[in-house]
This record gives sequence, structure tokens and C-alpha cells, in this order.
Amino acid sequence: MTFFEAARRVLEEAAGTPMHYKEITKVAMEEGYLESSGLTPDQTLAAQLYMHIRKSEAAGRDPEIRAVGKGKFALAKRKKFGLEKEVDEWNKRVRKELLEALMETDPRAFENLVGNLLVNIGFDDVKVTRYSGDGGIDIEAELTVGGITNVKTAIQVKRWKKNVTGRTVRELRGGQLADQRGLIITTSGFTKDARLEAEASGKTPISLINGEKLVDLLIENGIGVSRGSLQYLELDHSQIDVEPDDATAKGQKYLGLWPLPGGTDKYAETAKAILVFIAENEPDTKSLRAWVREQFPAVKSEKTLDGYLRVLRTLGLTEYDGQTVMVTADGRRVLEGDEKVELAEQLKKRIAGIEELLVRLGKSDMDEGEVYEFLKETLKVDWETKHQTKFRLLWLQNAGLVLKDGNRYCIAG
Repeated sequence: MTFFEAARRVLEEAAGTPMHYKEITKVAMEEGYLESSGLTPDQTLAAQLYMHIRKSEAAGRDPEIRAVGKGKFALAKRKKFGLEKEVDEWNKRVRKELLEALMETDPRAFENLVGNLLVNIGFDDVKVTRYSGDGGIDIEAELTVGGITNVKTAIQVKRWKKNVTGRTVRELRGGQLADQRGLIITTSGFTKDARLEAEASGKTPISLINGEKLVDLLIENGIGVSRGSLQYLELDHSQIDVEPDDATAKGQKYLGLWPLPGGTDKYAETAKAILVFIAENEPDTKSLRAWVREQFPAVKSEKTLDGYLRVLRTLGLTEYDGQTVMVTADGRRVLEGDEKVELAEQLKKRIAGIEELLVRLGKSDMDEGEVYEFLKETLKVDWETKHQTKFRLLWLQNAGLVLKDGNRYCIAG
């Protein structure tokens, strides 16, 4: 296996859990997926993963593996929403159309196009041979490695719909000079026999580029496509403090508490739904915000949306590493257990005034005005509105800790 293939195998077995590149390398070598005599195999693996991400993005396609923090990687399984989804679908369509256009290109023009690509990749002295249509060598070139070694290369191009077979590989090898390496580039793919023949031990190696990789290389080098100038702005929540003044932590608890969409009696249900989405997709903030808007069309204000997402962090259910939103251990307990019981514990542990209010309600019922005055006095705050009082009471009702009878609140049970 290559370093990239070994890393992908390890991350697949990790079932979505992000891993540091050093840990990926250790597991890969322990499991026998990777063998390396180098002194720093972990650095090599990390470099290949970052290169994979850069090349995938340059080619207009999604990488198979994504970076999720300092030195950590995970399988790229997150979904896209909104404008990002539309751009992604557009790029996929253009990739398909580019391959279709290559299939309709005149054979000689196709060889010239590949020759141009080879020059852009870094080959020197590229010569498109005299066209005969006999299946011989189509292009000859030299690749300079590190400014030291010149690798003479015989290239055959196949503008085919059917997969290239081992016979074609053998024919190219038979036509090569003794000092030449081989390369086959096709708009289709390669049979198993072709791949085995290309890598056969004791024979001159033949490199293979299929249609998907060919499209990648063309897009990376700006051949056959042009890049539009579409630009759009996004709020980067990782670089600014979006917490309002009354949401700063007081000791280990927070003064600020916010609702969730879906209805005032569905906070627990909505919290679990959002946590399920985050656990399954590990989205960035942009994708998460787009998903919430999609699920709850009534959410129009960005400020309101900020509050909805902030409350999950305030309750200790999610965390953000600068790139990815993830479910915490407390969030997992909400997913795996009774969400009302678990949310009740988080409210008491993390929100200022909750435990004191429950003790007070255990003595006698109170209306909203009385709760408001009690919290102001207990927390030594000067709230001008009753919003924080209402939000606390609604969360306590949703968590099954408090009941409302008319305009009076009391302890449940």
C-alpha cells in the first residue's frame, strides 16, 4: 500500500473518529498496512495527506480525507448545503462534460492536448510522434527528477470508452527503448490484468492514468476549463467572539441561555436532532448553519441562528476545533440515553441559577415575575427583559424538571 492508501484504511477502521497523523502511522505499521525504512514515516504520511487535499481541491473535487484540526485527519464524509452544494454539483457536471468532450476530440488533437498537459506537469522535450493510428508510441518525453536524473518516457494515449487491457500494456513495453519508462493515459479505465501487467515484477514499470485522474490533471493545470470569479463572504465564527456580554461564564456556569427552533415544547427533541446530524457528518460551521436553515425555514435572522448553535456549546454538547463541529462526551450521553434526563443534568451543571431556582420552587410555586426577581437577586444581575427567565423556565419544562399550571411554575413530580 502507499502511504495514502494505508492512511485511508486506518481511518475507515476508525469509523469516523479523527486521528493524528502520528497515530495513523503507528496503527498502519502495527497492522502491516505500511512498511517504511525511513526515519520519519509519520512526516511522509502527513505530507501525502495534505498534498491529496490540495490536489483534490485544485481539481474541483472533494478530497477523500480532510484535515480536522492540528495534525488530525478524518474521512471526508460531511454533506454540503446551500451555495456550496450548488457549486459542488456544478463542478461535478463540468468534470463529466470535460470527459465527454475528450471522447469526441479528434485523435490527433487529443494527443496534442495530452502533450500540452505533460509540459505543464513538468516533462521536458515533449514530442508528439508522427500519427499512424497503429497503436504504437504516441508521445516521447523526458521527466527531470530533482534536477539530477532524466527519465525518458514513452507515452501511449487511448481515447477509449472500453477499459485498457493487459495486451495494450505489453504492446507498449515491447515498443519501448531500453532506457525508457512507460506511461499509458486513457479516457476510460484499466482492467485488473492491465494493472497487474503494469506492475509486474522484473519488468519495466508502466504508469497508468485513467479518465478520472486525467480530468484531475487537466483541471489542476487549467487545460480545457477556466475558473470563474464567483466570490462570496462568510462569517468566520472561529475568529471572533460572538458571545454577548451577559453570556460570559460566571465561575463554572453561564448566565446566558438560548432557546432552540421547532417549538417551545421541543427543545430536547431539536437538540437531539441537531446532535445526530453533527455526529453523523462532523460538519464545519457553514454546513451546520445551512442544515439548520434547511430544517427550520422560519429561522431568518443570523443573530437568532447564532443563539441556537451557541446554546449547544453552552450546554457542553458540542465543541469546535476551528474547522469541525463535533459532539462531546456529554453530547454522546444525550444521544445514547434519555435526552431529557441528560439535558437536565447539563442545565444544573452549566447554567447559573438553575439549581437555586429548583430549590426555591421546591418550597412553593412562583409565577414568571417572581422567578425573574428571584434570579436577578440570586445572580446579582440587572436584566432589563425577562428573556433569560423565560428561556430557563422553558428549558426546565422541556427537561421535565418543572411544570406550569396556569401562570404558576412548580417542581415536577
